[in-house]
Amino acid sequence: MQRGISRRSFIGSAAVGSAVLALGALAGCAPQADQGGSSTSAAWDQEVDLLVCGAGGCGLACAVEAKDNGAENVLVIEKGDMIGGTTAMSQGMIAGYDTKFQKEQGIELTFDQMYANLMNNASYRLDPALTKITVENCGKTIDWLADRVGVSFLDRIDIYYGPLQMMHNVDGAGGGFAIAFSACLDDLGVQVEKGTKLVEVLLDAEGRVEGAVVESKGKQRRIKAKAVMLATGGFAHNAELAARFDPEKAGTFGIGHPNCEGDGLVAASNSGALLSHINHMMCILKDYTIMSEHEGTSASANLNGFTNLPNMILVGSDGNRFVDETSKGYMSQDLNSPIFDKMHRDGAGYVWEISDEATVAAAGGKVVRGEGLEYVKGSDAAELAKSMGVDSTALAATIDAYNAAVDAGVDKEFGGFPTTKLVAPYVAVPVVPCEIITYGGVARSEKAEVLRADGQIIPGLFVGGEASCNSAYMGFTLSNCFTWGRIGGQSAASYIQS
Repeated sequence: MQRGISRRSFIGSAAVGSAVLALGALAGCAPQADQGGSSTSAAWDQEVDLLVCGAGGCGLACAVEAKDNGAENVLVIEKGDMIGGTTAMSQGMIAGYDTKFQKEQGIELTFDQMYANLMNNASYRLDPALTKITVENCGKTIDWLADRVGVSFLDRIDIYYGPLQMMHNVDGAGGGFAIAFSACLDDLGVQVEKGTKLVEVLLDAEGRVEGAVVESKGKQRRIKAKAVMLATGGFAHNAELAARFDPEKAGTFGIGHPNCEGDGLVAASNSGALLSHINHMMCILKDYTIMSEHEGTSASANLNGFTNLPNMILVGSDGNRFVDETSKGYMSQDLNSPIFDKMHRDGAGYVWEISDEATVAAAGGKVVRGEGLEYVKGSDAAELAKSMGVDSTALAATIDAYNAAVDAGVDKEFGGFPTTKLVAPYVAVPVVPCEIITYGGVARSEKAEVLRADGQIIPGLFVGGEASCNSAYMGFTLSNCFTWGRIGGQSAASYIQS
């Protein structure tokens, strides 16, 4: 018999743009069972109490918490060849309030301040119930990381991602987390199997988790497990999947952690889980030429400040502006939707950023194109248009109209208050929004239990971190993964012992 959840716990309303990927009937997704209720499709290769899929911050926190709460046989599988995932590659900055470190320095913040800051940064797109849990626990999580796991924090607490002094810094940046967790898991006797990825979640005839199919070195095996935790990360390195989830994102490139390909989301969805908020992601404008022709990465295709030049304008393939460029929002998210829209209207994989040589030179060598490439240049609008392959008359009129708006002090066509004219000779670069963090994923209850579309849980299946739907944004990404890893570990241990 499946357990229900409260209405407050249900995540994934249509109002937030929920979506479901390939939801299948539970009986169709599960192995056929005999009268005793155990799988007869194949023998089990291994048996554990808890299988944690993913050794990033969420999975590592889950394993520690599960062991501390009585789970005996815990196995962590990791797709890559080292632990830590996206967490280990981060700056090691984690938001929190009321921590022992803040108390030592006399820094006082409240839940209301933290919650409002996070929600404002995310334009209130987050799920309120889950986000409150992230915020309520963020300080406790930092103290837990220090006291239980042995993470070494610096004395410095920064004001970042908003006006609050909330960002705690780890010694050794993201790698400091991996070092501490590695030692902690060794002490607990938790095995971490690297080079092993999740392929499928297995359910019994009643829709309860009974194990998973994993793959290592091209060979699959079946692991019987009383509970499974999905901590596989998001899909920020899988542009094809991003476009399948949300056609608006067609044309994006994945620049997230190479192992973030959506394995957990696909496996969960194929087992009947609801996917929610999957159109909510962090996209950063990158150099299209470098991404498409030079196997670009987030670093190599960096625009190095071009987007923030005071006279940068965006034009499409027709040479016309289409958006207020000053409406960048937090990390330029407000620009992404109109850019994707213009790309699709034009049938192109990019739009153009334009500035001028004098403004670039005034940046003192900081604004340079990656891979040693030169910007597209033009001594006047006609020459620039020819180099870009756009209509020269339209581009000249666009630049004239923009400069007139600067003179007037207001942009009546698109809004905003441009302050700096464009003066020939001009420079341009083609840009495309690239996904670096995803915020949507597997829907869950307040206990990190995976939900189906009907609001019922899938017994024995848990999820957290970037694999789950959204309860965090910039500054709280690490708080979110550790906090929900801990909740998942506690819930899984309780389920196993029930």
